[in-house]
Amino acid sequence: MRNEKAHIGAKNMPTVTNELLTRKQVAALLCVSTQSIIRWEIAGKLPVVRLGAASVRIRRSDVEKLIQDSITTQGPQC
Repeated sequence: MRNEKAHIGAKNMPTVTNELLTRKQVAALLCVSTQSIIRWEIAGKLPVVRLGAASVRIRRSDVEKLIQDSITTQGPQC
């Protein structure tokens, strides 16, 4: 019974891919300004999760998809 409860609880734990990040965290990860993040949100390039009227978060998986799409369309930047 104890293992079942632990398993059920683990199911609700956030994984790395669905981790929610602030605009500031995303900007730091991508080495851009928070204003760039807001522009990408408005342009529909980066979906957000609204937590309230003024509070938003961005899924890490969406950031990774943005990076992957950028590499695919523009090629590697190395």
